[in-house]
Amino acid sequence: MWKWETDKTAKGVVVIVHSILEHHGRYAWLITQLRRHGYHVVMGDLPGQGQTSRVSKGHINSFADYHETVLDWIDVAEEYYLPVFVIGSGLGGLIITNLLEHVTLKLEGVILLSPLFGFQHTTATRKNFFASSFGGTSKDAKFDMKIDYGELTRDADAVDEAKSDPLMVKQVSYHWYRSIIETMKETMENLDRIDPVAIQLHYGTEDHLIDVSQLKLFEREMACEVHKWQGYYHELHQEPENDEVLGRIVDFMDERIRRIGLIVE
Repeated sequence: MWKWETDKTAKGVVVIVHSILEHHGRYAWLITQLRRHGYHVVMGDLPGQGQTSRVSKGHINSFADYHETVLDWIDVAEEYYLPVFVIGSGLGGLIITNLLEHVTLKLEGVILLSPLFGFQHTTATRKNFFASSFGGTSKDAKFDMKIDYGELTRDADAVDEAKSDPLMVKQVSYHWYRSIIETMKETMENLDRIDPVAIQLHYGTEDHLIDVSQLKLFEREMACEVHKWQGYYHELHQEPENDEVLGRIVDFMDERIRRIGLIVE
């Protein structure tokens, strides 16, 4: 886990929870921009990803491993005694939403970027589902999800960087995949357990990874601010127009800060 502090008078702290297969390094631009806007940032690599482990890459013992990690990051953020926000991207969005169904957190707001509430129903995802259900007798046996980096963002440079990034996870365990699928179902069935919290939801209309119908269900069930980005892919912070997404995120957080009486420059 790492901390990046703003050079300005801090307005709040943002905890960023990243998505599947990746690591915190792919959020350098977002971290820099949040600091420039007056926010400290706390972020790390999720279990089984990035620099957390060479042996257990693409594997977790249970989804609770994610809960424990994110709660540790939130604890660190709270040490600043400032309003705390969480940005959950992809898998990170699933993690924080599921966590809110189990515990009450003192958050000033939650920003969900393309939350992974369901995979798109494609030939590849169907094969992955059946493989995780019937294959791999060993708990940590792994397979390739065959995610095309070119379908995650329209930014060619970001795609090339992902392809050559040695920290990107290439394979996941059957157990990991089952845990994700089971948690998706559990999360969407228990949205009513979430205590009132300000939520901002973002997603691209051309997202090739997530099941957008699940996001529309989330919209209907939850009172949240929604931004649908026309033509955008999955990784909104990597899209060519990521500064527009950033603007909406900062506006949301600044408005929450104003509501509790803190001054925003």
